[in-house]
Amino acid sequence: MLELKPLTPAETPILRRFLDPYPRQACDYAIFNLMTWGKIYNNHYTIWKEHFVIFNQMYANVFFPVGPGLKSEELRELIELFREIDPRAKMVFLPEDWQSSNPDLEEFFDLCEERDWADYIYSAELMVTLTGKKLAKKKNLISQFRRSYPDYHVLPLTKDKHPVLLRFTEKWRFERGAEGSYLDTEMQAIRNSLEMWDEIPAEGIIICHHNKISAYSVFSPLNSDTAAVHFEKFDPDMKGSAQIINWETAKVLQSRFKWINREQDIGLKGLRQAKLSYQPEYLVPFISAELKS
Repeated sequence: MLELKPLTPAETPILRRFLDPYPRQACDYAIFNLMTWGKIYNNHYTIWKEHFVIFNQMYANVFFPVGPGLKSEELRELIELFREIDPRAKMVFLPEDWQSSNPDLEEFFDLCEERDWADYIYSAELMVTLTGKKLAKKKNLISQFRRSYPDYHVLPLTKDKHPVLLRFTEKWRFERGAEGSYLDTEMQAIRNSLEMWDEIPAEGIIICHHNKISAYSVFSPLNSDTAAVHFEKFDPDMKGSAQIINWETAKVLQSRFKWINREQDIGLKGLRQAKLSYQPEYLVPFISAELKS
């Protein structure tokens, strides 16, 4: 039987010990997400054969182990051990390149790729320069915002601004009529992130105009060359606010990271259209593996 322990901010040093030499592209491996969403999903972990293994207890998802690498037979053994804990257990976030280099994987697992949970990866430089005809409209909307609100300014998201940020988010939800289980969960994840702000690698910016929030973003490092943008909210009544927060966030990140992971579209048509309109460099596929019966 595997020994599972709760995954809390106290485990951040051991997480770094595994993730730094064995980085992941999927945003779910960001320490920020593992803590803020993990508190909702009741994330636990174990160390098995010198690999860090995360278990989402709500959905019985076993994250692909972080470490030097396991054989297909060992992955089967691992899932069988987790099935003693929860018979629903399956593996998620299989790296695409690992799958291709281990063709015997399909002897033990049925694989499934889910488009709704693929991560969007963008060039940080391109998100700042917005070069090319396909991004011209974004550039124009940013110019319109800057002309309409020439005295807007950008502030770092610090702890003293958390109460007003929560009020702005609630206002955003109310005015957009944004309801649903995912949005309720996202709101809780935002609250969790603010509660853990000093314990996890969390950063953000706020765009202000006349001492009022126009937009904000929350982001964190995913690996040495990629940042993940976790939350982004804006005032829909201020034309160009969605584009200006994207642009200002990219400006902050460009000096430190080559890539920006803007996470998934979760199958929402409007969100997918918006993410595709920024011309992603590539998508990180979401591949899950169910143990063959």
